[in-house]
Amino acid sequence: MYPFKDDDCDYARGQWYVAAWSDEVSRTPLERWILGEPVVLYRTETGLPVALDGRCPHRNFPMSKGVLRGDDLECGYHGITFAPDGTCVRIPSQAAIPSGCKLRAYPLIEKWKLLWIWTGEPDKADPALIPDHEEIRLEKEGWLATQGFTVMLNSRYQLLNENLMDISHLSYLHAGTIGTQAVAGTDVQIIDGPRFLRGTRRISNDSITGFFAEVLGYNGNIDREVLIDYYAPGLHVAWEIFMKPGTIGTLDTLGTDGNPNVLGMYRVHHMVTPATRDKTNYFIAYSRTFARDDTSVTDTMTSVFTSVIMQDVEASEAIEQLLAKREAAPTELLLRADGHSVRGRRKLEALMQQERAQA
Repeated sequence: MYPFKDDDCDYARGQWYVAAWSDEVSRTPLERWILGEPVVLYRTETGLPVALDGRCPHRNFPMSKGVLRGDDLECGYHGITFAPDGTCVRIPSQAAIPSGCKLRAYPLIEKWKLLWIWTGEPDKADPALIPDHEEIRLEKEGWLATQGFTVMLNSRYQLLNENLMDISHLSYLHAGTIGTQAVAGTDVQIIDGPRFLRGTRRISNDSITGFFAEVLGYNGNIDREVLIDYYAPGLHVAWEIFMKPGTIGTLDTLGTDGNPNVLGMYRVHHMVTPATRDKTNYFIAYSRTFARDDTSVTDTMTSVFTSVIMQDVEASEAIEQLLAKREAAPTELLLRADGHSVRGRRKLEALMQQERAQA
């Protein structure tokens, strides 16, 4: 699937993805497509979240249109009923239950305000593989984490992945809000670590946009460190450190905590879960260190970042529409600034190829 090299590459399946926000899943069955398959989500009477194959094995009726009977899910077509572990417990038309009458049950972990689903072999579902929520600042003292929103993106997921790692587009697609000309003109430094692939731009004495001046309560030029950490296959943590001019060269020595020259930090958490080959579940959250008790700053950041993210959505969907009209995958011209996104692509390809080799 373009832009991967191998046409057989589609999804990395032995991985954790975000399936839903916690508050989306209730006693009313919810359907969500994940990696080309329908999944039904609900909660038991004690509040435990459940994720099952979203189609009845009898006639392929959507299980999201079923009814909960206690903790069991009854198909709305012929009444076939399944327990939370996917086993069939009742077929109204017969006493015998065929061995093939069952639903796949997906491991599901609730952390912060998110539900993470494991799409690989159940016995390999290690919760320790979920990105550390303290490290990414969803659960960290001194940070305010805010639930954002969800977009059903009408494009393949890899277009969004590469948009998020391509910081150079901030200067043009997001000019005036989070982007300045200095972003595209600054080289990216890439660090390939054990947990994430990081792309960093360190910008000295840059102008501050009206948006950041407002939320930081600061006017004048600034130093900025702009980073994207990619946790393959589907989490991008974008973050910025705002500093007084002349600080960025001393940052490694002084650090950020308690540094009086650091004006503030924020992170945007982009969670990318493939739905189908041309649709993507896109979840967004935010966290910040400044003005944590000021709800007006939260409202301003939410408004501006919603506008920014929808520009990314429109760009990805425009590319998808163009690709859909072509009979063959296009050729691709890569630039120096594409190093981070292309290395992220190769990392994801390697995960898929490794899975196929072990199958």
